[in-house]
Order: sequence, then structure tokens, then C-alpha cells
Amino acid sequence: MRSVTEYIDKAVEFSRLAADTADQTLKKRYADLAACYRLLAQDQERLIAEGSLADDPAADSNSGN
Repeated sequence: MRSVTEYIDKAVEFSRLAADTADQTLKKRYADLAACYRLLAQDQERLIAEGSLADDPAADSNSGN
């Protein structure tokens, strides 16, 4: 699972791609992907705030080792 920062970074990356392309189909797809990554970041933040998820997703995946 990715961190909130990683989701936000991907959202920014796809937003830039959307802004930089002239192809309207790609522009929409990139913008849609950016929006999805923002939603993932928001969900992750909510889960962390509720205590359902640790701040560091790597800690969750390593806890079973």
C-alpha cells in the first residue's frame, strides 16, 4: 500500500501530464487518473485519522514478518 504522499505525488504527475498534452482523450484520462489518486490519498488520510491504518504503510506490511 502506498503512503498519502505517494498518492499525492502520482496525482500531481498525472495532472502535469494532462496539462502538457494536446490530445483531448489523453488529457481527460490523465485528469481522471489524477482525481482517482487524490481520492486514494483522501481515503488513506481518513483511515489514518480513524486509527484503522498506521501512518507508515510499510509498517503494516512488515508487521507480519
